[in-house]
Amino acid sequence: MRERTGLTVEQTDAAAWTVAEVDGAPIVVGGPQAIALHLAVAWQTTIPMLPFRVPGVTPVLDGIYGVIARNRRRLPGTTPWCVEHDGECEPAA
Repeated sequence: MRERTGLTVEQTDAAAWTVAEVDGAPIVVGGPQAIALHLAVAWQTTIPMLPFRVPGVTPVLDGIYGVIARNRRRLPGTTPWCVEHDGECEPAA
């Protein structure tokens, strides 16, 4: 996917990315806009994209996203349950 989009390893490690196609042209967006675009497509509504139309909101959302992205290792869900709770998982059948 990196080759198709021209994204670097550093870019894909630092942020979420959404790749879409509009009128045959690829659209590649990262960070909070990628999350909003993904949700807009999944939910079939433009509501998640509305905050980006408000002047001055995009830099705020970029800043919040940056803090979350830099600290994602501290968020729940990054360590598999069976690793975090040794002995509490049933062996695979």
